[in-house]
Amino acid sequence: MGVKTAQLKLPIAPYSVTGYKFGQRIRSRMILIARHLGDDILTQPGTEVACAGDGRVVWAEMRLGSEQKKNWGGIVIIEHTHKDTGALFYSVYGHLYNLAVQDGAEVRMGDKIGEVAPGASPENGFWKLAHLHFGLYIGPWSGMVLPGWLRPFEGRTKLSWWQDPKPFVESYGKERT
Repeated sequence: MGVKTAQLKLPIAPYSVTGYKFGQRIRSRMILIARHLGDDILTQPGTEVACAGDGRVVWAEMRLGSEQKKNWGGIVIIEHTHKDTGALFYSVYGHLYNLAVQDGAEVRMGDKIGEVAPGASPENGFWKLAHLHFGLYIGPWSGMVLPGWLRPFEGRTKLSWWQDPKPFVESYGKERT
């Protein structure tokens, strides 16, 4: 078991969800129909992204996208241990470049993990606008990259394994055990 996460903070300031919101239905030519599994915060390229809490990096990779095949770009997944219950949960950061962490690294809340990549670049997965995708996953993790949306009948994940990021961070540690 890793270091227990004493507190959490949002990874970017200001934290204003100006793109897709957690749970929002997505319908597009590329995605078809899905639910978004995090918050998209539109911001300037180069904006620093901080680790939401103490933990261990379990995934740090560039999954470059193209016009023909969009992807995560830079993605970081950090494993956290709940301070009260000992349960594992994961913070997911997508569309980054200049990754400042690597697999296995121990990180502390506020540590720089990367920067928001420019829009329509391979590093942001070739999504039109520069933004941070931030998600919180509480389900079982099998060592595979986590999805950014839930497609019906796909079977890769369940909506119940995801949390609305901002309320989760703001209420962390305040729940009764």
